[in-house]
Amino acid sequence: MISKRFSTEDEAKPVMPMLPSRWIRSLCAAPLRNVAGNTLAIVAFAMIPLTGMMGSAVDMGRSYTAKVRLQQACDAGALAGRRIMEGDVFNAGVEAEALKFFHFNFPAASFQVASFNPTVTHPDVGVIGMEAKTAVPTTIMKLFGYERLPISVTCTASQNFVNTDIVLVLDVTGSMAWRPNGNDCTGSCASSGGSRIAGLRKAVLALYDELKPMQDQLESAGMRLRYGVVPFSSTVNVGKLLYAENSNYIRDPATYQQVKCNSRYCYYTATNVNHSQSWFRAWASESNPQLGCIEERDTAYVAPSSSHAPAGAYDLDINLGVTGNATRWPPYDADAQQADDTGYCPYPARRLTDWSRNDLSNYVDALTPIGATYHDIGMIWGGRLISSGGVFADSPTTYKNLPVNRYVIFMTDGEMAPSRGVYSAYGIEAYDARVSGNTGTSDTRLTSLHDTRFTIACDRVKETGAKIIVVGFATSLDTRRQNCASDGMAQNATDNQALIDVFKDIGKKIGALRLTQ
Repeated sequence: MISKRFSTEDEAKPVMPMLPSRWIRSLCAAPLRNVAGNTLAIVAFAMIPLTGMMGSAVDMGRSYTAKVRLQQACDAGALAGRRIMEGDVFNAGVEAEALKFFHFNFPAASFQVASFNPTVTHPDVGVIGMEAKTAVPTTIMKLFGYERLPISVTCTASQNFVNTDIVLVLDVTGSMAWRPNGNDCTGSCASSGGSRIAGLRKAVLALYDELKPMQDQLESAGMRLRYGVVPFSSTVNVGKLLYAENSNYIRDPATYQQVKCNSRYCYYTATNVNHSQSWFRAWASESNPQLGCIEERDTAYVAPSSSHAPAGAYDLDINLGVTGNATRWPPYDADAQQADDTGYCPYPARRLTDWSRNDLSNYVDALTPIGATYHDIGMIWGGRLISSGGVFADSPTTYKNLPVNRYVIFMTDGEMAPSRGVYSAYGIEAYDARVSGNTGTSDTRLTSLHDTRFTIACDRVKETGAKIIVVGFATSLDTRRQNCASDGMAQNATDNQALIDVFKDIGKKIGALRLTQ
């Protein structure tokens, strides 16, 4: 027996028994001689790297999903902030809107990410930016010392950089002098700007202000944003534009209803009237805004059920040039048209141009409510001014090899309301029967016929590639007006402030927000 004396200190330590070297060699060689059960050991050792690989895939996949959601929230926030930014003013309201949409799309508890605060920036004119940085906690990779995986995103939203032409087709009929609720607006109401026409003036300028940063960007890049305007009522004041383009576009002599008498009675009959050069100079002068309206060129009867214009309805062909006397426009002459002792000639229209705010403000301030409601004549001339063809061909599909977005904004405060006794762009229906083909037609049937022409005119405008936005002001839009609008582009406004808001919203949509990063 071998014995050994231990000290107190030795007794506190474990003792490794001494094994003969041959036993050790035998122990190590045993697995080589007997392979039974070795697979279990190999798998156990292999699980360590496999666990790391699987954990990496799971945690990286979760991190990727979180980053995608974070990017979507960033994009939504930047777009929301840019959408409400008025002009180029970056303020607390813009920042709050961007953050609201960010957090809506990526709540704080999403993916258990680390606490973070996204930032909203204004890196350039008309641009809103956002940035967010955080980290996603790991699960399996935590065993290998990786507790969080960092993620970060950036994004910006700006106005679409494309040429834009806009034609405003504005109802300036007599009812635009009323309050939005339908009551008269006189005295203090008129002086305080409570009338519909006052609301329209402000709304047009609100649209201009909304698009001014885009206009500046386009001009700095050699592109353009332009406006045309067509005030309409019983007719339109486009004679000055036609005469300036080519005096041969105006028909003379022209036919009017004039009084003829015999020994028994007096009556009205169609009579050719010649106009002197001095008369034309006064009629086409910019200093006479109450003159310059036109009668439409020759047309043909269009049945209420028609979806297209028949041959001879030259008024509904917005791209047709002047090919003869039937395609010229007679002057609207309230003195020569003796069967009606009134003449309703709205303010002169303007072709597409790049307006200053001051010029546009002066123009809309001069708009005066007058006449009855003929939607078709307004849409026809809106189409002629936005078309790349026809007598003006003002709005090409491309400008400097870049596309042109084209819009007609049609605003009305009432339903179609033609009258067989009113002197309109189609003469006096009770005598001329240019639309109905029947001098005895009723106003109800006449309304239906003009509505059909309006629908056809809307279709012709859409065929040019332009989009139509229809705004009903202090009135609900019926089916025809809604269908005239391009998809989703019909809106209503009940009062002046609502009209201003609608025009501002139109400006935002025309700006066509897009992500730039």
